[in-house]
Amino acid sequence: MLKVALIGAGRMANAHAPQLQKIENVQIAGVYDIDPEKSRVFAERYNVPKQYASQEELLADRSLNGILMCHYCPDHAASMTAAMKAGFRYIFCEKPAIRKMEEGPTLLKTAEQCGARIMIGHHRKHDEINRKMREIIRGGSLGTIRFAKVQFCNNRFSREWGDYFADYERSGGTTLDMVTHYIDLLNWFFATEPESVYARAVMLEKNIPPDRKPSDYVSGTLVYKNGIICGLESSYQRYGVSYDNIEVYGDERAVILREGRLRLYGKKEVTEYDVSDAIPCQEEQMRDFVKMMEDGKPRQTTLAEGVMAAVIALGMLESSETGKVYQF
Repeated sequence: MLKVALIGAGRMANAHAPQLQKIENVQIAGVYDIDPEKSRVFAERYNVPKQYASQEELLADRSLNGILMCHYCPDHAASMTAAMKAGFRYIFCEKPAIRKMEEGPTLLKTAEQCGARIMIGHHRKHDEINRKMREIIRGGSLGTIRFAKVQFCNNRFSREWGDYFADYERSGGTTLDMVTHYIDLLNWFFATEPESVYARAVMLEKNIPPDRKPSDYVSGTLVYKNGIICGLESSYQRYGVSYDNIEVYGDERAVILREGRLRLYGKKEVTEYDVSDAIPCQEEQMRDFVKMMEDGKPRQTTLAEGVMAAVIALGMLESSETGKVYQF
């Protein structure tokens, strides 16, 4: 029986726990949250036998095979480092991997030295519809790829000032919290390195007065070294219409994921792909984490991939703050 414990007992821990409980040979053996009441509720809901009093107590438990880190981004790098140095080889950490540029190289070096296998929680790579989109892109039917467009809107944003997701300095706003998902996909789709990025963002409390409700928006342009130009748009807003779209255009065809429907467009023909029978992406993600613990092989999103997605998003934040193009 593989035993895992969770650091953080909030929204993402409650998303992953039911998926873990579907998998044979896995036990959620413990939980730690900075708020003991959250740990208690989580342990009761999922029949978790151990509630740790601290992260240090959890990391001292040698009966554990793996750890899931579901707390907030500013703590990710330090917690992953502490876990690796405590001897843990298998770690799942929610995205984004890092909050500061300088955290990336140190994490990667420590993981190499410790022989650790780390997955970063970019679940969209585990969604069959995105896998199919990548298959189409990499298959060459689009011809030479010229540009891509990403558009995301959460129209039900209800956070208040003081909440983590309404705090730009801690969370990085929609740029670091959401755009990293799409950057991770684009990196995976195109298999190339970034050249530059330019962005402008609302940046929550940096530009909105405290007597107004928080919201956030970013518009950016990411250019890859192979010449592909990507327009990135993401918002957290309280009104309007939600959407979640990715469009990739080549000289011969375009592949478009819109409203959960994947279509390949030619000049006269349209092909739609049905992946409705696929395993839900978050269940698939947890199954991959368990497989990684079983066979020791890396699984997506790897630490290096997660760090790269975060680095590009952090470049967008720096560009937005300085008004200048960020060069990689």
